[in-house]
Amino acid sequence: MHTITVARHTASAPTLRQVRPTLWRVLRSDGSLAGYIERATERYEARRMLVSTRQVVGVGDFASIDDALSSFR
Repeated sequence: MHTITVARHTASAPTLRQVRPTLWRVLRSDGSLAGYIERATERYEARRMLVSTRQVVGVGDFASIDDALSSFR
Protein backbone atom coordinates (compact mmCIF):
# COMPACT_ATOMS: atom_id res chain seq x y z
CA MET A 1 0.00 0.00 0.00
CA HIS A 2 1.17 3.51 -0.78
CA THR A 3 0.69 6.74 1.12
CA ILE A 4 0.80 9.91 -0.98
CA THR A 5 -0.01 13.56 -0.52
CA VAL A 6 -1.71 15.08 -3.53
CA ALA A 7 -2.39 18.72 -4.36
CA ARG A 8 -0.76 21.92 -3.21
CA HIS A 9 1.73 21.76 -0.35
CA THR A 10 0.04 23.11 2.77
CA ALA A 11 0.40 22.14 6.40
CA SER A 12 -3.19 20.86 6.55
CA ALA A 13 -3.25 18.99 3.24
CA PRO A 14 -5.06 15.65 3.54
CA THR A 15 -3.08 12.49 2.83
CA LEU A 16 -4.24 9.63 0.64
CA ARG A 17 -3.57 6.01 1.55
CA GLN A 18 -4.34 3.48 -1.15
CA VAL A 19 -6.54 0.62 0.09
CA ARG A 20 -7.21 -1.06 -3.26
CA PRO A 21 -6.28 -0.16 -6.84
CA THR A 22 -9.35 2.11 -7.12
CA LEU A 23 -9.94 3.12 -3.46
CA TRP A 24 -8.06 5.58 -1.21
CA ARG A 25 -8.56 6.58 2.43
CA VAL A 26 -8.37 10.32 3.03
CA LEU A 27 -6.54 11.10 6.26
CA ARG A 28 -6.49 14.46 8.05
CA SER A 29 -3.17 15.98 9.09
CA ASP A 30 -3.62 14.42 12.57
CA GLY A 31 -4.00 10.97 10.99
CA SER A 32 -7.74 10.59 11.60
CA LEU A 33 -10.04 9.31 8.86
CA ALA A 34 -11.76 12.04 6.84
CA GLY A 35 -13.35 9.79 4.21
CA TYR A 36 -12.71 7.91 0.99
CA ILE A 37 -12.12 8.55 -2.70
CA GLU A 38 -13.02 5.82 -5.17
CA ARG A 39 -12.30 5.76 -8.89
CA ALA A 40 -15.25 4.67 -10.99
CA THR A 41 -14.47 4.59 -14.72
CA GLU A 42 -13.27 8.11 -15.57
CA ARG A 43 -14.60 9.84 -12.42
CA TYR A 44 -13.59 10.01 -8.75
CA GLU A 45 -16.29 9.75 -6.08
CA ALA A 46 -15.59 11.46 -2.75
CA ARG A 47 -17.29 10.20 0.43
CA ARG A 48 -16.87 11.97 3.76
CA MET A 49 -16.92 10.26 7.17
CA LEU A 50 -19.21 11.96 9.69
CA VAL A 51 -17.39 11.63 13.00
CA SER A 52 -20.46 11.95 15.21
CA THR A 53 -22.34 9.06 13.59
CA ARG A 54 -19.47 7.21 11.84
CA GLN A 55 -21.64 7.35 8.73
CA VAL A 56 -20.17 7.83 5.24
CA VAL A 57 -21.97 10.29 2.96
CA GLY A 58 -21.35 11.11 -0.69
CA VAL A 59 -19.79 14.48 -1.42
CA GLY A 60 -19.80 14.29 -5.21
CA ASP A 61 -18.17 13.02 -8.39
CA PHE A 62 -15.08 14.73 -9.73
CA ALA A 63 -13.01 14.65 -12.92
CA SER A 64 -9.68 14.23 -11.12
CA ILE A 65 -8.40 12.88 -7.83
CA ASP A 66 -7.06 16.37 -6.99
CA ASP A 67 -10.57 17.83 -7.38
CA ALA A 68 -12.04 15.08 -5.20
CA LEU A 69 -9.36 15.66 -2.56
CA SER A 70 -10.11 19.40 -2.57
CA SER A 71 -13.62 18.64 -1.27
CA PHE A 72 -12.03 17.53 2.04
CA ARG A 73 -10.46 20.94 2.77
